[in-house]
Amino acid sequence: MALGGFWAFWVVVQTLRSAFLAERDQGAIFERQVFVAMTGMALAWAMHESLMRLRPSSIVPQVGWTAVISLPAAVLFASMSFAWFHAISPMSGEDCVYGSPCFLKAAIEFVSETTIEWWFVFGAWGLLDLSVASAARARIADRLAAAHREAARQAELRALRYQINPHFLFNILNSISALVLQRNWSEAETLIGEYGRFFRASLEMDPMADSTLADEVEMQMRYLALEKRRFPSRLKTRYEIPEALGTSSIPSLILQPLVENAVKHGVSRTTSPVTISIRASQEPGDRLRIVVEDDAAPPCPTESPGLGIGLKNVGDRLRMRFGAQASHSAGPKPGGGYRVELLVPLVREQQG
Repeated sequence: MALGGFWAFWVVVQTLRSAFLAERDQGAIFERQVFVAMTGMALAWAMHESLMRLRPSSIVPQVGWTAVISLPAAVLFASMSFAWFHAISPMSGEDCVYGSPCFLKAAIEFVSETTIEWWFVFGAWGLLDLSVASAARARIADRLAAAHREAARQAELRALRYQINPHFLFNILNSISALVLQRNWSEAETLIGEYGRFFRASLEMDPMADSTLADEVEMQMRYLALEKRRFPSRLKTRYEIPEALGTSSIPSLILQPLVENAVKHGVSRTTSPVTISIRASQEPGDRLRIVVEDDAAPPCPTESPGLGIGLKNVGDRLRMRFGAQASHSAGPKPGGGYRVELLVPLVREQQG
């Protein structure tokens, strides 16, 4: 397209020049100019093919080679231009036609005078070709880099998402182990079946897909219902999720490690009743605030290794999904217990 446009523009300029000078036989001149332009296109294409072989190199060899090959292209074009107008299809009324005594002199004068001019023209074409090719390679490189960044981001998200499953499985085994030590075989068997179904459901979730807040809270309600079988008199729950926020999109299972931490580091470390709360609210600027907290006493230790892994996973997933638009905070509550707060953009799932 660039090649055709370049020479079409040349034909238009030459045609306008002929019309402005009111030259004779403008139709015949136009035909010859088209044939000359086709010759120029062929030479320019040959330059293009030659320059393609140097494109992996630096810009200096490319520019130098452009200057070198532009000179023979200019000589050939000037010669063919003279031939079209004076030998192949001479204009009527010309004195120096093919075979006349002055033909050779006229050819040498025309070619020598126009070669320098066309040297710059072909050089300009070569530089234009290089710049267009360079821009195209830059766009391709940008797309490849963007694709690689996206692939790396998705791989990291998958890795972060899959970190949840071993952590979750470890907690399940602890629960079953506690029932086995209590020789509560029937309850242990029931719990194994229920945990198996819950774990299968979590594995079937797409690690790259978002989930609605309502579905995420329902998943945690099912999980906490299972944990209540371990702590029937100690685990209490409270949910404050406005119905209008139920369709908000958040990363799948983003709440799972927070709720697990509340059970592991709150409920299981005290003999007093503990209430685990999950709350959500809409904040100014289309922001969604989600709070997971417990009221265990004494306060959950902030340096617990398991607690740090879970929170780091949540923070990394929020960063990968929302970038700087998301934030989270965590820490012990003054009256006892632990609080984790997530602040993310309010994105509602599109209804089909």
